[in-house]
Amino acid sequence: MRAPGPAAGLVADHCHKLIGLLGPAAESTLRDIVAQCGQPLRVLLVGDVSTGKSTLLNALLSDSRAETAFKETTSRVTWYHGPHLGALGLPDPSHRAVAAGFPLADRLVLGDSPGLNTSSENPDETRRMMGGGDLAGAAAAFVCVLGTGLVSGLWAKHLEGLAALSAGPFDLVGNMVLVMAKIDLIDDDIGNLERRTRDSTPLAFRFAGVNQLMAAAARTGAVDGRTLAVLDALRALPSFEAWPPESWPEVADDLSGLFSDTDLKAFEDSVGAPELLPELVRATADMDHPSAVAAVFERMSGLAALESVLADIAEDADLFTTTAVLLRLRRLAARLPDDPAAQVRSAIAAVTSSRQYQDLWPRAAARLMRHTSVGDGLDPDDLDTALRLLSGLTCPPAAAAAALTRWSARSADPFADSRTRHLARLVQDAALRVLAEPGSEETP
Repeated sequence: MRAPGPAAGLVADHCHKLIGLLGPAAESTLRDIVAQCGQPLRVLLVGDVSTGKSTLLNALLSDSRAETAFKETTSRVTWYHGPHLGALGLPDPSHRAVAAGFPLADRLVLGDSPGLNTSSENPDETRRMMGGGDLAGAAAAFVCVLGTGLVSGLWAKHLEGLAALSAGPFDLVGNMVLVMAKIDLIDDDIGNLERRTRDSTPLAFRFAGVNQLMAAAARTGAVDGRTLAVLDALRALPSFEAWPPESWPEVADDLSGLFSDTDLKAFEDSVGAPELLPELVRATADMDHPSAVAAVFERMSGLAALESVLADIAEDADLFTTTAVLLRLRRLAARLPDDPAAQVRSAIAAVTSSRQYQDLWPRAAARLMRHTSVGDGLDPDDLDTALRLLSGLTCPPAAAAAALTRWSARSADPFADSRTRHLARLVQDAALRVLAEPGSEETP
């Protein structure tokens, strides 16, 4: 497991001291903040019932841990974590923890939550973790699994609440991921789908489209010898070149007598829409091992793009976790009596005035440049240099000197908005640090 970030570690130190001072009214929140600051980034999956959220979770876990069905199956929040963490601190006693060795287990703790669109009381457990809930901030990032189509009015409201919750003083973006589920059922390419989704909400978010069925099949061992046999049979059909088939019953008719209904249903449940069959059949030609075919399933599923986004978010776990836990502390102070509230606010002030906290600003600025219109209109090389400087990556002195000149002009532009000027000053400061390093031949 990665060590806690410097800023989150500082928050944990202050909360440790407060536990013995504030009494039982604050103890559970403070203890969980300490736990959160020492864990990999907490990421909560949220979505409606039957959008494929649990299937997606199984794919991310590379194991069939979450129950799946076209009905409400998730009744409480469950956190999946790497076995190396031992006993996991949880936001609430009603939550549960499950150890699982999944690909991103050293970077993330993945939470599954009840669907939001049912009349049962289960969605209340999810709402507690979202904007306005009493556990808001206990998850530092969100994967919002949407059904096919655009973002609905109700989901836009949920997303606005999450964005307001997540922003914090940094105007932070980049920790909210929209996953368009069941992309095999959408008659559009992924680029158009993303543009249409972005047009339906003004919020800044990360985006991925995933065929959960193919992703889960690839990761959970559902691609086996039976899968290869069905693909071989499809490849041998005289009617293959006339495809795609219009329905799975049509496929079953073509394979009548060769496979049992159970085998064909298992194949259907691992592929999704039958329109994918021509590409799948061609892509797996001459493959004689399930692992090779599973790799094709995974590529076609889009899961790798989502995991890449999650890994990128985890790179700034200190930034996202610190923002989330400070939100929790501010909310705690708001509900405490005056004296204990003052102690919590004093701890917050100590953190936000620290070097560890100030070092988060450039990382937040880099996120804004990557994922909002702030970076629009910049020369690609200029943007790349600014991002390298803000992210603390290696930058040649000559490039830093040129960036200092350009961004100094932007910070002094009286017509620029305050956010742009602030970002420009952060790039200036980062460039000056590079130029002050021993061995730099440039002078500021």
